[in-house]
Amino acid sequence: MAQRHALLVIGGDAPRRYVLPTLGNVDVVICADSGFDHALALDLIPHVVIGDMDSIVDVDRARAHGSHIEEARPDKDFTDTELALAHALADGATELTVLWGGGDRFDHVLGVLAALAAPDLARLDRLTAWVGDDRMHIVHGGRRARFGTEVGRTVSLVPLAGSAHGVTTTGLRWALDDSSLEGSRARGVSNIAVADTVSVSVRSGCVSVVLPAVSIESIAPQK
Repeated sequence: MAQRHALLVIGGDAPRRYVLPTLGNVDVVICADSGFDHALALDLIPHVVIGDMDSIVDVDRARAHGSHIEEARPDKDFTDTELALAHALADGATELTVLWGGGDRFDHVLGVLAALAAPDLARLDRLTAWVGDDRMHIVHGGRRARFGTEVGRTVSLVPLAGSAHGVTTTGLRWALDDSSLEGSRARGVSNIAVADTVSVSVRSGCVSVVLPAVSIESIAPQK
């Protein structure tokens, strides 16, 4: 199956421009509502714009730009981010990167994390999210994330949507070997990389592997 990398740009604060060179080849740019405005500011070409259009600066500009528009009703049962994620899967994405600057609404943060834990996303070969300066690798059951970093960097493992089981790591000071991370405990927070490559695999559940406060100088190529 051919690889297809989707970039999802969502609303809130503006994403960091320095992240762009780390993304590699991107086949399609999907914007959730005002993510369209952020994409343009980053000189990205928005192919698809999805949402109820309650925060985009000018939806007519998106139409004039040639973007495919999928407008949802304001009283929908899904967030704009969930709709965009579903579109990426239906469009055949095998890899997905979420680009987000974060924001001042904690409910939005929780909502995005809940969306990234959706079981349907387990079919992706790689799922990465940027929230401001923090990079996250989302690892669903049956998947493994392997990424470059530098020795001494903080790496936190936080289960999403309940507990995760069969968690195994390499390259971390406090290694996990077929371990469980309970949804009601913070056992995986603030581990430390002891190698320039870290891997995390999960048998069941979903784990967010967080590298906080990543700067362009500290980003190692993904391996």
